[in-house]
Amino acid sequence: MQRKYQGTKNCFVFTNVAGRPVVYRQTGANNYFTFCSPEYLAMGGGGHFALYLGEDLLNGSSSTSETFNNPCLSLSQDFEVKHVELWGFVNASKYDEMLTVCRTEKPGIWNL
Repeated sequence: MQRKYQGTKNCFVFTNVAGRPVVYRQTGANNYFTFCSPEYLAMGGGGHFALYLGEDLLNGSSSTSETFNNPCLSLSQDFEVKHVELWGFVNASKYDEMLTVCRTEKPGIWNL
């Protein structure tokens, strides 16, 4: 199966250095911005992912990527996730439906 990346040139990754955010924007080397599958979520590419989260969102890794020309974004290449926050946009015509789903699902659990 061929990977299908999504996103735009507005995508970025970031890390925290000495209490300050450091942002890495796309380099133009490729269009490997974001990739979502049932097995994992990833950002960046071209040999390694800038950020990788496993299917349970409890473990991840970070490495250099050609997409963002970033260093490892975490203290170590492999890490356990403490918190994850994912944002998405919903077409206005689906807003009421999504609001109902969010109010009825258990916190932290999203059924697709």
